[in-house]
Amino acid sequence: MAKLKKPASIAANDFKSRKWDEITAEHDFAKSDIPTLCILCHWHLIAEQCIEDMTDEGGETIVAYTTDDADIRSLPQVADFKKATDAIRALNKDLGINEKPNHEKKKAKTQKAKVLELVNDGKREVARRAR
Repeated sequence: MAKLKKPASIAANDFKSRKWDEITAEHDFAKSDIPTLCILCHWHLIAEQCIEDMTDEGGETIVAYTTDDADIRSLPQVADFKKATDAIRALNKDLGINEKPNHEKKKAKTQKAKVLELVNDGKREVARRAR
């Protein structure tokens, strides 16, 4: 598995840098995936910032506030968090991140091949007996 060179914009931010390392550790990405990986790391940072903004000092999650007119409004971070998670989900799908790592894919293909071999062997045996 070839290691991609981490872009300077990712390496300069501790959170993005750790996220890059986490994402690229188990997958074999092409050099052409670097811009998409950068965007993914950025969306992860946005999601993390939204979580921090919606968490009070006691660790409770806050999703709304009361205006001066006593109206209850949703925090803007809720919508931003949804956008971030939707983007993360789409980028993960585009990059195949939710799929099994390459070594697990090969193992699964091998297991499928063995099942097919058994089925084919069974069909051959039935055909042989029918002769």
